[in-house]
Amino acid sequence: MFRIPALTLVALLFTACNRDPKPRQYVEVQTRGTSAIGALTTESPIRITWTLPDGWVEQAGGDPMRVASFLAPDPNLAHSGEMDPQAVDVSVTQFSGAAGGMDANVSRWMGQLKIPAPLESVKDFITKSDSLFAATGQKGILVDLSDPISGDMTVNKGILGIIFPAEAATVFVKAMGDKGRLAKIRTQFLEFCRGISIVESKP
Repeated sequence: MFRIPALTLVALLFTACNRDPKPRQYVEVQTRGTSAIGALTTESPIRITWTLPDGWVEQAGGDPMRVASFLAPDPNLAHSGEMDPQAVDVSVTQFSGAAGGMDANVSRWMGQLKIPAPLESVKDFITKSDSLFAATGQKGILVDLSDPISGDMTVNKGILGIIFPAEAATVFVKAMGDKGRLAKIRTQFLEFCRGISIVESKP
């Protein structure tokens, strides 16, 4: 009779006990190029696409409320190999319906910068704000809170944002960071917003 040496038998038993009971599953991660797509959900039937400006870096993970997050460095440092410690945080978010309305959202952003925001002042601000159109035709309102003299002078941050009201949801594009940095990325930010496509699925 053929006998398996004791040491070999122990090794075989040890291997069998430690073998995964189920096949291993692998998750394929697709590397994105210059475009990215916001996820479609049953709660928010909107597909958002965009093209990143030169030098912008997509940030993985983070706030689950965001469709995507980016860091926008000083354009002069884009190809220098240097990190920009004051890179501007840019976010794309979407909320169903009117998302509280234009007044409430502009007021909320003003509050983040300690800018007094009585309702009449907010309405007047919106009325005087410029418009910007997405690539798919939605009219957005430019919320420019990057003026160096706006708000509490101890607050050195500002906000540059676009609010796109759509039929099924409202899309927000917001850049928040040092006021000097906002001025440097302003052209890139506006081009980014003009290039956004907002496609709503039909019921």
